Amino acid sequence: MAKRNKFSFMLATVFTVIALFSAACSNNSTNAPDNSPNNTAGEATDAPKKNVTLTYSIWDKIQQPAMEAIAKEFTAENPNIKIKVEVIPWGDYWTKMSAAAPSGTLPDVFWMHGGQFVKYASGNFLEPITGKVQAGEIDLNNYAADLATIYTLNGENYGVPKDFDTIGLAYNKELFDQANIPYPDDTWDYAKLAETAKQLSQPDKGIYGFGAKLDTQTGYWNDILANGGSILSSDLSKSGYDDPASIEALKARYQMILDGASPTHQQMTDTEATEMFKSGRLAMIFDGSWRISDIDSSEIIKGKWDWAKLPSGKVKRGNIINGLGNVMSAGGKNKEEAWLFLKFLGSQKAAEITAEMGAAIPAFNGTQDAWLTSRPHLNLKIFTEQVADAIPYPSGSESYPVWFAKEPEIMSQAWGGAIAVEEAAKKVAEMMNQAITEAK
Repeated sequence: MAKRNKFSFMLATVFTVIALFSAACSNNSTNAPDNSPNNTAGEATDAPKKNVTLTYSIWDKIQQPAMEAIAKEFTAENPNIKIKVEVIPWGDYWTKMSAAAPSGTLPDVFWMHGGQFVKYASGNFLEPITGKVQAGEIDLNNYAADLATIYTLNGENYGVPKDFDTIGLAYNKELFDQANIPYPDDTWDYAKLAETAKQLSQPDKGIYGFGAKLDTQTGYWNDILANGGSILSSDLSKSGYDDPASIEALKARYQMILDGASPTHQQMTDTEATEMFKSGRLAMIFDGSWRISDIDSSEIIKGKWDWAKLPSGKVKRGNIINGLGNVMSAGGKNKEEAWLFLKFLGSQKAAEITAEMGAAIPAFNGTQDAWLTSRPHLNLKIFTEQVADAIPYPSGSESYPVWFAKEPEIMSQAWGGAIAVEEAAKKVAEMMNQAITEAK
């Protein structure tokens, strides 16, 4: 990872983005530092510095090398503080985090996702950094698109922006060349996508033109926005799944499965769509900027694929933007050292390492160019160019964890052919509206 909402609103609930947990390794430390503006935690003193090992939990193994490089650079500047980078798979991350939070065993520093932030901040499980911000120890204006507001609750700052991501159209150049079809470009709309997907499909050979997967951020949320529908109303008070434009977009995606232009839902459940693309069995797929390293590691398609912008819909070119933040545990035993590391994670140096290693699009202003050139053989600029079209990931409410967990249970019935797409969409809307009402 990754996984908020339109300038003040857009970029508060949007960039968000995915977090990891793990038990804190160090429990023999100092008391929590004062968060007032006059706090001098982290300043040099004549007293000998104790040796500390901090746990830094993340969920993306692909980004592990970059995070370890950042940790190594930090320790070079702070020899008494070692960093243990722990990777907890996304599928286990929040289960473990939920158990660790009330027991006071959250990692010292860890990734946070906008969709989970309110839960952990309102539960007093995250250490506020407001005093540090007010004291000028860190400038939250250094981060793109007001991303820091994502990790602010009731006037308190809790997180430092790490990165942001958007969605692109990955395509297999070799399959396009074999069919003598021009590559996707900025003129493509959804009709062109569906038409080309049919032309590229060879079901008898196990090759399909497009992966019309059941997914939100890297799937039909983008279709819905492009078609003029919505996921949630602008004030987050009502579901947009039952909007006619949303239903039309959902039907169009599912139709590609019925037309044989996409693998079936069962096929993409047995083998995840991105893996099918990596093996050369899909000509096109929507995916996030965080999957670049993963896809490019495939020896089967390496050098044979690239990125294009998402197609335009009836109303606009839709895209979901999200971003991750780094936070520290309120129950940590080494808060002074954890703050120093959190501050370093938000530095220009850390952002440059992230960019140069191609791990993610860094949030620190002025460091994105290094990421864009980290893989010169790929058209990475489409990810930053689409920021203007994007809306934040719709996770800025306490109801989000409830309805987001139930959404795929309902939509999978439609993708599996058990119920009609329109019926599923209306059921999702009803469920979301109930969750929103109960969260008030």
